[in-house]
Amino acid sequence: MKPPLPPLLSVVVPVHNVEAYLADCLRSVADQTLEAIEVVVVDDGSTDGSARIAAEFAARDSRFRLVRQRNAGLSAARNAGVRHTTPTVPYLAFADSDDIVVHDAYERMTASLESTGSDLVTGNVWRLTERGRQQAWQYRWLTASRPRTHITRDPRLLADRVAWNKVFRRSFWDGHAFSFPEGKLYEDTPVMIPAHHLARSVDVLHEHVYYWRVREGSITRRRTDVTGVRDRIAACEQVSAFLGGRDADQRRAYDTSCLRDDFGYFLDGLPMGGEAYRSAFLEAAGAFVDRAGPGALEGLPVELRVKWQLVRERRPEELLAVLAFERANGAGTFAIEGPPGRRRAVYPGVRGASARLTRTDVPAVARLLEARWGADGKLRLRGYAYLRNLPAASPRQRLTVGMVRAERGRRVRPVPVRSVSAPEATVHSGQELHGYDHAGFEMVLDPDRLPATADGGGWLVGLVLAAPGTVRRVAVRAP
Repeated sequence: MKPPLPPLLSVVVPVHNVEAYLADCLRSVADQTLEAIEVVVVDDGSTDGSARIAAEFAARDSRFRLVRQRNAGLSAARNAGVRHTTPTVPYLAFADSDDIVVHDAYERMTASLESTGSDLVTGNVWRLTERGRQQAWQYRWLTASRPRTHITRDPRLLADRVAWNKVFRRSFWDGHAFSFPEGKLYEDTPVMIPAHHLARSVDVLHEHVYYWRVREGSITRRRTDVTGVRDRIAACEQVSAFLGGRDADQRRAYDTSCLRDDFGYFLDGLPMGGEAYRSAFLEAAGAFVDRAGPGALEGLPVELRVKWQLVRERRPEELLAVLAFERANGAGTFAIEGPPGRRRAVYPGVRGASARLTRTDVPAVARLLEARWGADGKLRLRGYAYLRNLPAASPRQRLTVGMVRAERGRRVRPVPVRSVSAPEATVHSGQELHGYDHAGFEMVLDPDRLPATADGGGWLVGLVLAAPGTVRRVAVRAP
């Protein structure tokens, strides 16, 4: 039997009452293509069979060690795990005990750091639910790898706030004395965003490295938890203060992202929460909006600007009324009042719930319902297209023009469009405020009259939609 390789990577796995998932997690770490690892499993006072499962792994694999402690929370378990790793091992990683690490993730990530000399590497994430795996929405932007980049050059890394899809250079971790805040929920962000800023460079891998298990019951409970909302907002304030001393633009972008993503989770929980939860939310979130100022609202969709303005004005009844309207009609549905150039989004029956519209607040929606070749060799397209929240109750309220260009070309050719009835447009919109029954279109494409394409190329088809004061382009794509 060959002797074990000196470890290249230390992996810390905090454990608390996850016996249903722990074996899969530890197996995914044990079976990594990078064999030169040490794994410190910290049992944080489990009362189920988790410690037994971890001990069995340690008994049969000398790379695993089990550390036991009284229950002190995730941050304390992670910090204890780091203290029990070998400090001379070059790299450090964290894995949560109900998740799964992609089989070659650690080999790819350490190889990247060895090649570039960056201080940390981060990778793409799958979301794992009872319905299977899905792309984690926080990483949809991650379509290409970026070696030796930095959060100041790629602000989208502001969304990369978790510890478990990363490998850190150990000298970098120790040099900045990173540790997770103990006794708090949402412990990753106050460490990960500063780490991104303090790193000399960061490697970003677009290939997936991690399966993040999302347990719906846990999400629902945390969404209406008083401690949870206070800790989440406090964590964001801590990071915002860190950025405030370094980069005002980054701070503003981060504040906006908190209002768009982090706090939206708790905002949507207001109807389910009790008085204590609503009071805690308004107090903490209101203080955040007061401090961040109006500039943090500017980059948000209009429906969020309305909600956060109501939070800023401490008007919980109107806020709950807007949320109730959205539950009935879907997010992003509202009425529009005022002449072109001075239009406002308003919520019927909710006093003072309005905000000025920007160009991006009136998007075009297009769906293709049918595409078929006729006996004459022409392609017939049928679908619907409308400007969201601008009713299409009659064909006279809008103008639609078809456009076609070769996939690899630049020349655009107009194509006649016939307006037709499409009641399914209103049905599919999921709301009852606006009628889109006359948003239907039909187009006939004759290949002999279309722009020439390169070998193997196709055509791109789009529409230009126009209504008083508004013009939008939208692509027509097959479902």
